[in-house]
Parts: sequence; C-alpha cells; structure tokens
Amino acid sequence: MKSVKIKLLHPAAKLPMKNIETDACYDVFATSKESLGDDRIKYGLGFSLELPKFTQLDVRPRSSIYKTGLVLSNSIGTGDEDYRGEYMMIFYHIIKTLPSYNVGDRIGQIQLRNRENINFIESDKLSDTQRGSGGFGHTGN
Repeated sequence: MKSVKIKLLHPAAKLPMKNIETDACYDVFATSKESLGDDRIKYGLGFSLELPKFTQLDVRPRSSIYKTGLVLSNSIGTGDEDYRGEYMMIFYHIIKTLPSYNVGDRIGQIQLRNRENINFIESDKLSDTQRGSGGFGHTGN
C-alpha cells in the first residue's frame, strides 16, 4: 500500500474515502463554494497533498453528477507531484432546474496513477493497421 501525505486546510475537511474497498477512486467533499460568475462554481476540497515521485492525481466527477445541473469544466483535472496547493473543482452549472452541490457534499473522485517518462522517436512512417486513420466512431459504422 502506498502512503501519501495529506494536509487538511479547512476545519470541515475530510480525508478522501472509499465506500467499498474495491472502489477504483476515493470520494472527495466540498469545503467551500464560490460563484465565479458566468455560471461557473468553484469548490474547494480542503486539502493539499505531497504525491510520491512519478505519481499523478486525477480529479473527476462522480457518476451521480447526472442528478445535478453541473459539468466539470476540464473533464478530468490532473494534479502533478510537485503541486502543494489546495485541490479544487470548477463546474459549469448548465441546467438551472437541477441543483448544484453544497458544502459538505461528495462532489468528485480522485485516483492516483503511476506515470512513466516516454521517449518520443520522430518517424516519417508508422506501421499499417486495419483501422488506419479512421477515428471519431469509425469502428462503430
């Protein structure tokens, strides 16, 4: 099991948690809520982290986000190993008839991932495949 240092920054901050041991992600909770105007809402998660070397943190919406009128502004956020600030999530409130999250709500999920450095090798030719350059639903036709 990997250990990660976490600094709680808010009196109501909670440690990220799993409901079931086999969950892929840890739930995170809103400790602050701020309207940024133009239908954007910024939520503070109330913690900062010291990630291990070659580790990144992905921040994503929960699957139950469909019950809200919210869409995460950057789809999946990424925390780098040297970031020490508060983790936050910014949502667009696009369906006004549905509620937004409140302080104290589970608003997202985080997942730590190992990453490796890649050596890109420039080439004038790539190998041929059956799919080739077909994309954007090409295999579903």
